[in-house]
Amino acid sequence: MVWLRPFNVDHFFERAYIEFLWSDPESLTLTGILEDYGLSGHESELTDVSPARTLELADIGRRNLSILENYDRDDLNPEQQVSFDVFRWFLRTGVAGEPYLFHDYPVTHISGPHIELPQFMMHSHPIEKEGDAGNYLKRLTHFGTKFGQTIDALTHRKDSGIVAPTFILQKAIRQCDEFIAIPIDENPLLTSFVKKLNKIEGINETRKAELAAECRQHIIDHVHPAFKRLSAFMAALEAQSMSIAGVWHLPDGDGYYRYCLLQQTTLPIDPEEMYAFGRMEMSRIEGEMRILLNMLRFPEDMPIREILGKLEEDPSKTFRPDSMGRQECLNHFRKNIDIIQSRLEQQFHDLPKSPLEIHEVPDYRAEGSPMAFYLPPKGQPLGAGRIFINTLKSNKLTYFLATTYAYHEGIPGHHLQKAIQVEMTSTPQYRRFLPFEAFSEGWAMYAEDLGHEMTGTTDPLDRLGQLQSDLFRTARMVTDIGIHHRKWMREQAISFMMENAGLSAQEAEDEVDRYIVWPGQGCAYKVGKMKFLELRNRYRSAKGADYDPRDLHQLLISSGAMPLEVLEMRVNMAIGQ
Repeated sequence: MVWLRPFNVDHFFERAYIEFLWSDPESLTLTGILEDYGLSGHESELTDVSPARTLELADIGRRNLSILENYDRDDLNPEQQVSFDVFRWFLRTGVAGEPYLFHDYPVTHISGPHIELPQFMMHSHPIEKEGDAGNYLKRLTHFGTKFGQTIDALTHRKDSGIVAPTFILQKAIRQCDEFIAIPIDENPLLTSFVKKLNKIEGINETRKAELAAECRQHIIDHVHPAFKRLSAFMAALEAQSMSIAGVWHLPDGDGYYRYCLLQQTTLPIDPEEMYAFGRMEMSRIEGEMRILLNMLRFPEDMPIREILGKLEEDPSKTFRPDSMGRQECLNHFRKNIDIIQSRLEQQFHDLPKSPLEIHEVPDYRAEGSPMAFYLPPKGQPLGAGRIFINTLKSNKLTYFLATTYAYHEGIPGHHLQKAIQVEMTSTPQYRRFLPFEAFSEGWAMYAEDLGHEMTGTTDPLDRLGQLQSDLFRTARMVTDIGIHHRKWMREQAISFMMENAGLSAQEAEDEVDRYIVWPGQGCAYKVGKMKFLELRNRYRSAKGADYDPRDLHQLLISSGAMPLEVLEMRVNMAIGQ
């Protein structure tokens, strides 16, 4: 099984996925797939991100594609055929992207080891016994190696003409310097470690103090030098950077962007056609919003963005900025999720067993965090899914938009879909964890509409929040294509988001800089939603009087996230097309 083509394709799926993960200790920690086997050696290591490892992974993907295509799909059972189709799409897309292996930006203001590694250590590394604490400390000593590999990756890209825009590098440099400037005894790598350490029973206070002191020293000896080295390297790299926002200026930038669109939307997308569609959709949504605003007696000639701004400043429609208001925001999410929870059996056959928890984003992470985000269950046994609400910014969040966010991030959105996927223990492991952005975000946007359908929304403000969310995601798609295909400047993109999505200057800048460093991702939401709506309409038309939404939703999400091309094929087969 290790060296040859396994006779059973399920064994191949397991081997191939574990081969990808075996030298990725951080993903092994995140997925917890080795916990059942009592294997924990990876818990003291960090993932190799060197150029050599990137090339090695590409070789593994190419070899596994060759093996997979030697299986006869027609000989497989229906569930194996789904696994075959999903994995083949994943591998083929990886092979198609080999010319662009080093076109991405390893360090930005939203990604890179300076952000992801501290978050991983604080929120994903388990500390439930003394051995876990020891592994945490060992991982701290590997920060220098990880950051060095990142610098090698940056150098490799620089030599090929791939350098992040100047303003992105400046933000990342500032983040590194701010992390270093935190007083050592307030460093979150230390404070979170001590907090978890104090909850462990069976370790005496003297030993806990020794471990805390060791953690403190490792931050001084290994973590801070790694951050300083990366900051210095990027400062030198800044001199070779430009302020051009789009990837069109990179070597074969147009080809790279089309590949990004394929990878992110999992559909063959023509950027010019999608841009035109997005502009038409924005006009449609704005027309519906104007009808609602007229019902609410706002002046006809007042721009929509101005009205949305006034609503955000209205204390009767937003959460207060004090502790009571922040708690009220959390309660609002819980209330709306509870209402939907009681009606799920009308729309779904199978529901996840994992509970859903609502948490606040810690204040130290609040400034750079979105208003809300979701983390799926993990571990063995599975824990809860978690929504994090950025209550520090909740005084700018209207009640009616918060309701739509609750549907998107919680139920029937991310939690319903992702918890079901993680609980698919009888399928190949990769089916439980492989992300497909257009599927998961498209479902969450579809779930916004579904949530309002399930509650029978009649309040014009609630409907306004639903449309506001749709307009924002549609404007995001148009902006993504504008930057990377139509060669918009950063300032043009920021102005567009302010004028068309009702964002403040700072909010628009944050959004635009995200699209700049993550090309194509801004299109995944709207493209995914439109595909789910298209498939629902096709399925409902084919079933006629026999249409049951529970059967539809079982077909759409019971097999986990997958490329939209594969999902469409499944629906067509179910209705005989």
